Amino acid sequence: MKNIWKIFQRDMMRIRKNVIALVVIVGISVVPCLYAWFNIAASWDPYSNTGNLKVAVASVDEGYEGSLIPLEINIGDQVLSALRENTQMEWVFTTKDKATAGVKSGKYYAAIVIPKDFSNKMMSVFSENVEKPEITYYSNAKENAIAPKVTDKGASAVQRQVNQVFIETISDTTLTVLQAVSNMTEASGAETIVSNLNTNLNRISGDLSASAGLLQSFSDMTVSAQNLLNSTTEFMQSAQTQSQESKQTFQKSKDSFSDIDSALDAATDNVETALNATQSVYDEMNQTITKAFEAQSQDTETVASTLDTLAAKVQKIIDSYQSVRDAVASISDSHSELASAVDAVVSRMDTSIKAQQELHDKLQNTAQSLRDTTTDIATAKKELQDLFATNGTQIADATNEYQSSMETSLNKLTDALDSSKTKISSLLSQLEKSTDGIYSLTDAADSDLTQIQSVLADSGKLLNDAADKISDTTAKLDEMEQSGDFSELESIISGDRSSISSFLAAPVSLKTHKVYEIANYGSSMAPFYSVLSIWIGGIVLVAMLKVNVSDKCTEGLENVKLYQVYFGRFITFLIVGLFQSTLIALGDLLYLGIQCEHPFLFLLACWFSSIVFVNIIYTLTVSLGDIGKAVSVILLVVQVAGTGGTFPIEVAPKFFQAVYPLLPFTHSMAALRETVGGMYGMNYWIDLGKLAIFLVISLIVGLVLRKPIIKLNDAFTEKLEETKLM
Repeated sequence: MKNIWKIFQRDMMRIRKNVIALVVIVGISVVPCLYAWFNIAASWDPYSNTGNLKVAVASVDEGYEGSLIPLEINIGDQVLSALRENTQMEWVFTTKDKATAGVKSGKYYAAIVIPKDFSNKMMSVFSENVEKPEITYYSNAKENAIAPKVTDKGASAVQRQVNQVFIETISDTTLTVLQAVSNMTEASGAETIVSNLNTNLNRISGDLSASAGLLQSFSDMTVSAQNLLNSTTEFMQSAQTQSQESKQTFQKSKDSFSDIDSALDAATDNVETALNATQSVYDEMNQTITKAFEAQSQDTETVASTLDTLAAKVQKIIDSYQSVRDAVASISDSHSELASAVDAVVSRMDTSIKAQQELHDKLQNTAQSLRDTTTDIATAKKELQDLFATNGTQIADATNEYQSSMETSLNKLTDALDSSKTKISSLLSQLEKSTDGIYSLTDAADSDLTQIQSVLADSGKLLNDAADKISDTTAKLDEMEQSGDFSELESIISGDRSSISSFLAAPVSLKTHKVYEIANYGSSMAPFYSVLSIWIGGIVLVAMLKVNVSDKCTEGLENVKLYQVYFGRFITFLIVGLFQSTLIALGDLLYLGIQCEHPFLFLLACWFSSIVFVNIIYTLTVSLGDIGKAVSVILLVVQVAGTGGTFPIEVAPKFFQAVYPLLPFTHSMAALRETVGGMYGMNYWIDLGKLAIFLVISLIVGLVLRKPIIKLNDAFTEKLEETKLM
C-alpha cells in the first residue's frame, strides 16, 4: 500500500510542477463534458420544431356533383382549408408541377398531391363500383435521414384530415336529407302515415305476445322432460348420454325467431328422447328381475327387496310421466289449434301411466307375497315379465302418438312464427330502437336441457319486453295522431347538423396517461450522451497519459510488486475520470437543466460508471498496449449501436440484441434513466450491481491474467517501433 501511495504522489508532483501538464489535465477533464452538453442541447426538443419543415401541398381535385341529391363538394379544397390551420408542418400550397419539382431540387422535404378524381372516388362508396381514392406522396430521402420519417407523419395527418372531412361532409348531407323528411310531417298526409304505422305496430305486438306465451308452454314442458331424464339417468348411464347428444347448441342471432324455431325442435326432440329412454329403462328392469329370480330363487327375502327397489323406481317414472302429461295438456289451454294433437298424446300417456301403476302395485304385492311365502316364485316371475312387456308396448304407443300427432301441428306453428318474422322485417327500418331487445336472445347455449329451458324462458321474456316497447310506441303515436302535434317525432331527426357530423367524424377521443413522463427529448437522451461521454473521457485519458510506470518513477521504492504499479498509476486515472464525470453530471443538471427526479443518485451513477469504464479502458491498455486502445474504441462503437441508447433494442439486428445485456453501457444508462424519469423498486441498485460485475472482471484481468501476456505485448510493441512509423 505504501508503494502505491508513493507512485501516486510522484505523479501528482510532476503534474503540479509542469504548467503544460496541468493545462492538459484540465483539457482532458473538460472535453468529454462538452461532447455531452452539445449533443444534449442539440437534441433538446427537435420535434417541436417540425413546423419549419417545408412540405408542398397541391390539389387538382375537380370535385363531385350528385345526381340524386343536389350535392356539390370538393374534398380536395376542404382538405387544403383544414391544412391552413395545421401547424404540424410548414405547408406550402402550390401547383402539382412546382410541388414535384421542389421535392427533386431539395426545396421541399416532401410533397402531397390530391388527384383530380379524388372527390368522385370518395363518393363512389355510394355506388355499385367502389373505387378507393389515393393521395400521391413524394418524399426526398436524400436530404436528411430523419426528415422523411417526420414528413411521413405529416402525410398520415393529411390522410386523417381527409377521412374526417369526408365523414363530416357525408354526415351533414345525410342529416340535411333527414330534416327534409321530417318537414314532411307537417304535410296534410302525415296523419295517414302515422295511422298506418300504428296499425302495423299493433299487429306485430300481438304476434309477439302470442309467440311469447307459446314459448312459455314449451319451456314448462322442457322442465318436465328434464325431470324424467334425471330419473332414468340414475338407473342407466346410456340414457343420459343419449339425452345429452340430442340437445342442440343455440347461437345468438339478430333474427331471434330462428333461435325460437331451433329451441322448439330441441324441446320436442328431448321429450322423444325421454320417452325412448324410459323404454330402455323398463327393458333393463325386466332383465334385473330375471337375474334376481335366477340367482336368488331360494332366497325370497332378497328377491322381495329387489322388487321393492324396482317399485320405487317405477313410481319415480310415473311421477315424471304425470308431469310431462300435465305440461303437454296445458298447451291446448292457450293454443286451441293444437287441441286434437295434444288430446291424442295425453290419452296415450294416460294409458301408459295406468299400466305403469298396475306394474308398481304388482311389484309391491309380489314382494309382500314372497315374504309371506304365499306366492310361487316362478308364477310371480311370469306375471311381472308380462306386465313389463305390456308397459313397454304402452310406452312405445305413446312415443309413436307423440311423434305422429305433434309433428304436423309443430310445423304449422313454425309457419306462423315465420309469418310473424316476415311482418316484422318489413318495418325494421322504422322500429330499430324498439326492436333492439328482440335480437339479444341467448348466445351459445350448451347441449343441456337446463339451458334449453333457459333459452325458451329468456326468449319469451324478450318477446314480451319487445311487445311492451312497441305498445309504448303505439301509445305515443296515438297521442300524436289525436293531437295533430308531430313535433316530438320531428325532434328525433332534427338538431345541430354541424355538431352531429363533427361527432360522427371523430366519435372517440384519446386520453393519454403518461407513466414516468419526461419533459423533453433532451432529458430523455441525457443518460445516453452522458454515459457515452464518460467512456470517451476514459479513451482520452489512455491516449494522453501513460499507463506504464517508468523505472525512474519507482526509484527508491523497495520490492515493487506488479499490482502496486497497476494501482499506483490507476489512482491518477481514477481521479481525473471522477472529475470528468462530475463536470458532465453537474452540467446536465445545472447548466442544461435536464429533468431529474433524483439528482444525487444521478451524480452517484455517473461516478460509479466512470470508475468502471476508466478501469476497463485502463486495464485493456496496460495489458495490451495500443491493441487495448483499439479494443476500447471498438467497444465504444458496439455499445453506441447495441445498447438501445437512441432506438429500442428490439428494433436492432439480432447480434446487438444478443450482446445487449453483456455491455456496460446497458446497465449504466438504465440506472441513469431511473434517476431521470422516476424510480421503480430496486431497479437502480440492481443495475449498479450488474455494472459492478464488469469492474470485478476488469480487475481480475488487470491483476492476474495480464501477467502471462506482458512479454508478448512487449515484443509486439518492439516490432511496431521498428517500423519508425508506429
